[in-house]
Amino acid sequence: MTTQRDRKDTYSDSLVGGHRRRIGPAIAAAMIGLLAITATVATERADSQSALALNPELVAHSQVADAAGEPFGAASARRVVPGKAGIIAVRPDGKVFATFGHGAVRQWYTATGRRAERPLASGIGRINSIAFSADGKLLAVAGNREASLWDPTTGKRSGSPLTGHVGPVRSVTFSSTEKLVATAGDDGTARLWNSGTGSLVRTMTGHAGAVSSVVFSPDGQLLATAGADNTVRLWQTSTGRSIGEPLAANPGPVYAMSFTPDGHLLATSDGGSVVRLWDPVTGKPAGEPLTGSSGPVYALTFNPDGTRLATSSGGDNTVRLWDVATRRPAAAPLTGHAGPVRAMRFSPNGKLLATGSDDGTARLWDAATGSPEGSPLTGHDGPVWAVRISPDDKRLITAGDDGKVRLWRLTTKTAA
Repeated sequence: MTTQRDRKDTYSDSLVGGHRRRIGPAIAAAMIGLLAITATVATERADSQSALALNPELVAHSQVADAAGEPFGAASARRVVPGKAGIIAVRPDGKVFATFGHGAVRQWYTATGRRAERPLASGIGRINSIAFSADGKLLAVAGNREASLWDPTTGKRSGSPLTGHVGPVRSVTFSSTEKLVATAGDDGTARLWNSGTGSLVRTMTGHAGAVSSVVFSPDGQLLATAGADNTVRLWQTSTGRSIGEPLAANPGPVYAMSFTPDGHLLATSDGGSVVRLWDPVTGKPAGEPLTGSSGPVYALTFNPDGTRLATSSGGDNTVRLWDVATRRPAAAPLTGHAGPVRAMRFSPNGKLLATGSDDGTARLWDAATGSPEGSPLTGHDGPVWAVRISPDDKRLITAGDDGKVRLWRLTTKTAA
């Protein structure tokens, strides 16, 4: 499930489960403990009057040994809740991004793709979710044992573990405005913690089953939770009280939910083909649902100013752009992927939309017209579960089922 998940201040992602991929004996002997990071380059970003034509070319390839002795990133994306953004958390300043595999989190420099020296959260078992705080000074980690906070600079744990959930913790995220961390657990609860002290602030109960994802509103006053009971609930963070009734039971798992940047709307999608918009203050529908998609809507994301909403269509492998004000299509469906789109993200400047698909490719699109920008970005051996564009609009990071993270430098060619 995507949560998000599309705020410029906090970036978080979740992964469920993990196993080794099957490879040949010769390759296995050479590759144990290795992660491939591939950097790819286009040209340099021009001004707002320039064309967006992108021309990637391979410039570097490196392999880095994982101290844990496991193939880094070996967690299987096949067990990710469809629509989750995979295994990437980008620090808000864009200079570092984090990935996780079996029992360890690694940090990488966005400019070069080189790995930082110290692993974080090493040896704590399976990891399900990671998130940077809004100031980048903390990294939250949720796993099958517990949740915890880490100092990305020193690589050391910050405070005591966030204990209280019974069973795995599936999702973790920070509030942008207060010292709050939210967690979601298989025990059917969502919990708020003080990020400074690690103490429990309050517990929210009400879901009939596991809570798979949590998302703060931009002002931090509300928390949205998605559960295995196919519902979304809204909570006041100051009191822990629920707002209204659960947002209409969905015909299947809640794959994605996201607040607009101003917090005035919450969008949700599910196993049906409908995207619903809600008034988070009242918990009531905000206008008619967005219809027309074919099959499950695995991912959705708002652009930075909240005027456009992108949604995937699992039945016909398309992406749709919507005008949020009119609730009508803003462009013809974006076609080209040969498999369902599981991840998508607008660039911070709002000019590009990046998508990742089961067809093993990532694609870039003109966010205004929906036209493709350049050729598909290939290289992943299997579905692409994560796409992230850095805050300076210069890097695209993709993560796939093959356990690889690829780094692309985005630049543009001046119009002729």
